[in-house]
Amino acid sequence: MARTRRRERRHRVLQALREHLERPEGERFVPDESAHVADIADVLWLDFSPEEARRLFRSFDQELAAEVLEEVEPKFAAKLLEGVDPTELGDLLERLPADDGADLLEELPDRLGEEALAHVDAEDASDLRHLGAYDSDSAGGLMTTEYLEARPEEKVGDVLKRIKSGQEGDAETIDTLYVVDAQGGLEGVISVRELIEANIHQAVGEIANPDVIHARVDEDREEVAHRLLHYNLSTIPVVDPRGQLVGIVTADDALEVLEEEGSEDALLLAGASGASEASETLWEKVVHRAPMLLVTVFGGLLMSRVMELFVPGSSGGAGGGGFATILPYVPMVLGLSGNVGSQTSAVMVRGFAVGVIRPGRRLAILLGEIQIGLTLGFLSCLVAVPAMALFNGGDWHLGLSVGMALLVAMTWSATAASSIAMGSHGLGLDPALVSGPVMMAVSDLSALLLFFGVSELLLVA
Repeated sequence: MARTRRRERRHRVLQALREHLERPEGERFVPDESAHVADIADVLWLDFSPEEARRLFRSFDQELAAEVLEEVEPKFAAKLLEGVDPTELGDLLERLPADDGADLLEELPDRLGEEALAHVDAEDASDLRHLGAYDSDSAGGLMTTEYLEARPEEKVGDVLKRIKSGQEGDAETIDTLYVVDAQGGLEGVISVRELIEANIHQAVGEIANPDVIHARVDEDREEVAHRLLHYNLSTIPVVDPRGQLVGIVTADDALEVLEEEGSEDALLLAGASGASEASETLWEKVVHRAPMLLVTVFGGLLMSRVMELFVPGSSGGAGGGGFATILPYVPMVLGLSGNVGSQTSAVMVRGFAVGVIRPGRRLAILLGEIQIGLTLGFLSCLVAVPAMALFNGGDWHLGLSVGMALLVAMTWSATAASSIAMGSHGLGLDPALVSGPVMMAVSDLSALLLFFGVSELLLVA
């Protein structure tokens, strides 16, 4: 039921944006009160071309535009901002949380970023430059500089008054208050709930917990995320080498990191780059998936030489023929078709998990996976065919025949893997549960049959 309501809300947002595209350019888009900014960002990313998304984005007022930028990935945000005026970009940066603004600036051209920072409040610009100086994979690159802090001698009542008056309106969260000395050194932590329950005349330092779980600014962001969730914290403070508080990492940012790292590990395990996505262009897919296949090609060629020692009549094309000639290349075929299938399955499963694969885009993604299977098969053949011909006494006919069979087997493996993932999702089954064992069984058996069938057919011809 909840999933149905979400689909309905998303569909209403999609219809409203499509209708707005038909109106004269320059007219402001006013979302329905029930529309959520996360759905607007999601629809812009998945259901419109980059040109259409930019046109719609330009029709948003500054507040909605900033909220959308906060929801989308920095790379897509950079695409939305192509051709933006530096003054307008500066206004958007002031509305964004500091950590999101710094992430966005990393994706924009340096010159545009510097011109935009000239239109940002000096203090905010300093924070953005400060955050941008840290490695994106470190705690410093993940943290925000907007948090609540107080001096140890401040009275509880004064701090509560300051929070209620809205003076801390830019803080990322008001759940936790950090106690720092005059030099910014971290001395303690206290929850706002504890502040409310305390005597208003007490000094904050008297009731703060001095044992603060914290992170160093140069620590790996994954380690920081694990620590935050292990101790069930809503935020974790980040200190520099001198022990001075420089920012905080929030739980929502930590969850994003762990989701990204988990997806990256699964994709790497399948032999694809951690940046692989179902919605990538063909060139991006080739760059992210081809390198690991080269390892399989070279490994398979070495195994073929080993097998030739144990398969009579298969070496050098002399005295052999039929299946004996092509049998040494079976490990390479199984390895390559299995790797292509695993890559496709991993990317498809992640696509369903994060919502990239929508009903209206399934055919395009399926065709894209078939295309990448064909392309990877062709690239593998470019390496394998000369080697197979060389191993068989310069028999190019054999090399080309076996290479063509390899191309067909790899293309089919990508087709089967993507079809199984989509079919299982369409039947209401978990693609992650079905794609692994079913894909391996179908891919290995069918790829082997295709390899033997096509290679024998071409060799006879």
